[in-house]
Amino acid sequence: MILTDIILIITTLIALIFATIVDIRIKEVPDWISYSLIIIGLSIRLMHSIIFSDWPYFLYGLAGLASTFIVGNILYHTNQWGGGDAKLLMGLGTMLATKPFYLQESRFPFLLILFVYILIAGAIYSVAWSIYLISKNIQAFKSEFKSLINFKKNQMVISTSIITSIVFFILVFITKSLTLKLILLFLAIVSAGYFYLFSAIKAVESLYFFKKIPIHKLVEGDWLAKDVKLRNKIILSKRTTIEKRHIAELKNLRIGEVLIKEGIPFVPPFLIGTIFALMLGNIFL
Repeated sequence: MILTDIILIITTLIALIFATIVDIRIKEVPDWISYSLIIIGLSIRLMHSIIFSDWPYFLYGLAGLASTFIVGNILYHTNQWGGGDAKLLMGLGTMLATKPFYLQESRFPFLLILFVYILIAGAIYSVAWSIYLISKNIQAFKSEFKSLINFKKNQMVISTSIITSIVFFILVFITKSLTLKLILLFLAIVSAGYFYLFSAIKAVESLYFFKKIPIHKLVEGDWLAKDVKLRNKIILSKRTTIEKRHIAELKNLRIGEVLIKEGIPFVPPFLIGTIFALMLGNIFL
């Protein structure tokens, strides 16, 4: 199992490094990388199981693929992640479905721990990326941010965030785990400033993440930011995540361009989160 784990880990890291470079350059994750990870992961696990009669090792790979397929599709269809990110998660779920041999046993599955690391890395990375974008044109950001601040229209959101923050603060004093205390304290601070944080995110989105592109540059997984209309009739809703059939339909209708919402390149957090998960294991609980 030691050699098999090493092969899976090295292959995964090489694939993630390459995918990160591609994602930063063209903001797209090639499907062949994700599909290759799935095929390689299942093949290596199957070979190991046949040679050593260790069938749970292969079955865990199938379970990892199934669980990440479900999670990835939920995140994709709720417009939280792009299609490429969801497929890459499936590749990781197959390759890293089992805890590496050198990590201590944990009460939680390694895939769950890996997912938590990816989310944490993604949150920090997103903040850093947003700060970078804001620094490029601070005056434009200030103007957009002020236009979004409306306390009267958002009283419910503000009240809810304050109540949530108070609950988290109370839980800080109840729990005994130092790690959990720090997490709850962080959530309490974020909840208290949620309205301002949300307004800042919306300001960054409106300034930097909306882009008009011609139909021939659309790719599967793009998010529409505005309804596509033809003669005042909605052809595609702004909630639509672009699929191949949508692109073909728009081409047939001779639609020139559409407004899409671009996300930040999210593969770097996959790489960072995976590295920390492989190095540290479960340090949370």
